[in-house]
Amino acid sequence: MLKALILINTDSGAESEVSEKLLEIPAVKAVHIVYGVYDIIVEMEVEGYEELRSTVSKIRSIPRVRSTTTLIVTR
Repeated sequence: MLKALILINTDSGAESEVSEKLLEIPAVKAVHIVYGVYDIIVEMEVEGYEELRSTVSKIRSIPRVRSTTTLIVTR
């Protein structure tokens, strides 16, 4: 099992809308709306790198997502 954190920037005011869409993705385990450089932090678990790639692509295709940064958890 591979765990990752996805740091997301959204359009201004779109955090709740994007969060709802994120929770529809099976690999997403938690969604946190935060203040600071990023707007949302997503915790996810996938089987491997190919599923990670496809899940991040799904996240990036959500309307009003401006950018993402992926952090792979090592321990």
